Amino acid sequence: MKEKRKNPVANTIAAVDLKSMIHQHSLFFDKLIEHVPAKFYLPIDDEDKPWFQGLSEAEKVLTRKETKENIKQARKDRLDPEKSTATTLDLLKQRLEKENLNISDNKEMEMKPQMSGPEEDNRSVTYEELRQRLHHKIEEFRASRNCGNSEKSKWNVKGEKEGIQQKKRKRDDGSTENKLQSGDSSDKAEKDAAEASKGLMFSHVKLDNGETHGKKKRKFSKFKELERAKKLEDAKKDPEKGDFVAEKLAWKSAMSRASGSKVHDDPKLLQKSIKKQKRRQQKNAQKWKERIENRERMRADKQKKRSENIAERIHQKKMHRIAKREKKLMMRPGFEGRKEGYINEGSA
Repeated sequence: MKEKRKNPVANTIAAVDLKSMIHQHSLFFDKLIEHVPAKFYLPIDDEDKPWFQGLSEAEKVLTRKETKENIKQARKDRLDPEKSTATTLDLLKQRLEKENLNISDNKEMEMKPQMSGPEEDNRSVTYEELRQRLHHKIEEFRASRNCGNSEKSKWNVKGEKEGIQQKKRKRDDGSTENKLQSGDSSDKAEKDAAEASKGLMFSHVKLDNGETHGKKKRKFSKFKELERAKKLEDAKKDPEKGDFVAEKLAWKSAMSRASGSKVHDDPKLLQKSIKKQKRRQQKNAQKWKERIENRERMRADKQKKRSENIAERIHQKKMHRIAKREKKLMMRPGFEGRKEGYINEGSA
């Protein structure tokens, strides 16, 4: 088979069309970039600007005033057709030119010390190593240019965290030492108090809020206390052990009164208290009975009133229906109206 010959004219036309297409796409993207504001497309260099929160009040006021003036001036310049405003594409090109100049300056600074002086020829450094160093430096400059702010912020955050951790460690060490010292002193004070209070006896102590500390005494009823008092009175009358029992009871009652407890050892007073309690119970029972009677009476009155109202309402409905029926019976058919009597009733 014969091979097809390639047409060079068609290849040149295709290459021209491709170049024109690429140029059109480039123009389209340039126009698209111009529509994007520069503050959203290009990063802002805030390294020279001081931190606003770290300024004094006067500097803050001055900074706000300058910001307002800059905003007003930028708005005027943007609306002024005579002034040529730099687009985002122009700013991007200027930024790239500055970066290229910085890279070339850095290359020159790196190459000068390496190529200066005849005594450096004796060093065992090849051109490949120098080239690798140069590429390494260029990469470092690019990384610092792109991520300089983030690295600085990372180092600042890391330093702040380390400082906070050091302060926390110092504070914890001081608190542990204080706790140990306070614990030793509190243990010593408790031991001294225990040794001093070995020979003391504490009874019921009543505080300001009404709470009592100490062993609670069991409370008996008045009847049991009366029986107990009568038995003690009989024991006192015993000729053999009466004096001993009386003295013992006197000491016991005195200690109880001194501790703040009530002593019920008089049968007469106990009988009087029991009678008083009975009268109070009877009075309360009478009041409760009257209360129940009043409640039942009020309930009956309400029920009676309700029944009367229901019966009255039923009667009124019934009378209303009767009156309505009689009114219908008095009406006559046609347009004669109501029947009030015969027409010739008076002449008859």
